[in-house]
Amino acid sequence: MTLQQPATVSGLEHTILFEYETLVNNVEKMNHTISQMNGTDVVLLVDKLRTLEKKAGLVYTLFKASVYALVTSIQELDMNAEQGTNRPVL
Repeated sequence: MTLQQPATVSGLEHTILFEYETLVNNVEKMNHTISQMNGTDVVLLVDKLRTLEKKAGLVYTLFKASVYALVTSIQELDMNAEQGTNRPVL
């Protein structure tokens, strides 16, 4: 599929139409690739993505806990400094 530029189409319109044509071609290629995949490949890919999603969720939770612990520790140090005590933070 080739886009021909009529005389009434401006340069910007031609650029937009060209990008749209490129997008359509890429979608067609992707649909062709997906149609070639068999059901087993798709199931395997989905399982791997689920595992990755679980791991990412765990990392995010651990990161939030670490940040919370750090902020709490800093707040306690600031409170101790304001009170003038040398008591260690437990």
